[in-house]
Amino acid sequence: MLKETDQQVRKVSSFPRDTLEQAGFVQEGWNSVGSKLVVPNLDEKQFQDKLIEAVELVERAEELKVERAKAIHERNVCLSEVWDLTKRIRNAAKATFGDNSVELQVLLNSLVDKARAETLGVESHK
Repeated sequence: MLKETDQQVRKVSSFPRDTLEQAGFVQEGWNSVGSKLVVPNLDEKQFQDKLIEAVELVERAEELKVERAKAIHERNVCLSEVWDLTKRIRNAAKATFGDNSVELQVLLNSLVDKARAETLGVESHK
């Protein structure tokens, strides 16, 4: 993982949604103006490097957002399939053993009288 520095941990201030667009305009303008513009402790190359870094991080964040959405969708599809199979098994147990059977209670994860289950040859896991 990335090593967090004090600078990375500091509170992030708010910024406009079009920050990259505005920064691009500033970069073009600074490039046009050239050395006539002096910004203390910052040169054009440093600003350009930071802008490139920001673009890369925005792209990576978007990739991760898409990846996360895909993973959530796949999880939900799988859980839905498991739920359908669970209901199918319960319904088959009801049809096979009856609504009040020990076997059905075992499948429903209910507390079962272990002795009663054993007499019917049903293994109780509780």
